[in-house]
Amino acid sequence: MNRQFILFTILVFFTGLYLGTLRIVIPVIERHLDIAVTLSIFLPLVIFGFTKGGFNYLAGKLSDDLGRKLVLIIGWIAALSSIILFFYVNIYSIIIITVFLAINQALTWTTTVTSQIDISGKSRAGLASGINEMSGYFGVAVGNLFATYIFRLSYVFIFTVAIVALISSILAIDTKKLLKDTIIGKTKINYSSITKTSIAGLLEKFVDSSFFILIPTYLLLLHYSLFLIGVIVASYTLTWAVLQPLFGYIADISNQRRLIITIGFFLMFLGFFHYTVYPLVFSIMEGIGMSMIYPNLIALVNDEIHESVRGKALGYYRLYRDSGYGVAGLILPLLYSFFGFNYALLIVGTFQLISIFLIIDVNVFKHVTKNM
Repeated sequence: MNRQFILFTILVFFTGLYLGTLRIVIPVIERHLDIAVTLSIFLPLVIFGFTKGGFNYLAGKLSDDLGRKLVLIIGWIAALSSIILFFYVNIYSIIIITVFLAINQALTWTTTVTSQIDISGKSRAGLASGINEMSGYFGVAVGNLFATYIFRLSYVFIFTVAIVALISSILAIDTKKLLKDTIIGKTKINYSSITKTSIAGLLEKFVDSSFFILIPTYLLLLHYSLFLIGVIVASYTLTWAVLQPLFGYIADISNQRRLIITIGFFLMFLGFFHYTVYPLVFSIMEGIGMSMIYPNLIALVNDEIHESVRGKALGYYRLYRDSGYGVAGLILPLLYSFFGFNYALLIVGTFQLISIFLIIDVNVFKHVTKNM
């Protein structure tokens, strides 16, 4: 495997470590500050989601215009800039930390996945996306477990991660140079061809948002231990991470990307029925469903566009997808307040059914029914 591809795989693992650690640290700090439950759900998701969504698009545009490497380096400088704020913890510093976290995730994750598809080529976009997301979310799972097991060292840990990642980013190549110079900047994107896929990406973020804040907060209220909460959340993340290359590769070689995505959305619908009865089992089911859709939605976007505008197209998709955190942050507290935890998750599951209709190829469906 290309050495630079491996380096980008390691870099996105660092991105995941940073996110996974703060996914545990931020809710715990909010509980210590006695922030209301609805506000503690609303605040991180809305700020993180809309900031990351906007910077995803900016990262994609800048990576096409200025190169991937510069965007990656700026992302890790943003991470380092936030660490000093942990010494002055209050609700305002939590907001600023969340903004820096979102900027870091947008600039570094968007750039690494774009770079890895640059290296692998269009025909293996699903596998490349799967490896990228597997490595990143394996990092999230490790960060979850580290923060719950050795919480007091979390700040030292993320500082070390950011330093090592920044140095590694300087050693990476700019994969934009692998594309043909004659086509750079001369191709326009047909955004309408990738908008339905992008909206489906937004709706699936309701699932991840539930594991980000809603589920850990609710389990804390049920007096689950911090370690057990970490295991439950990590089981979802780790299952999702490990299986992504497999489902990305199967979609690449079978040419059944839309079918695999549809099955994944249906599993995520099923996983939120009676979640509190077997939270560990249903978390794993959600992870399997997410592993089927996550790399393949990215690859589906890549299938529709020219490589010269790959950064902008993936940035546009990730603008929608990660803004889903913000939309979920606005809606999940209302669902929790009016309907309770179980019905809130059931509604999130229903959103996954809606996504299926955005992914199904209507022309293929008409062709099949016509020949029946």
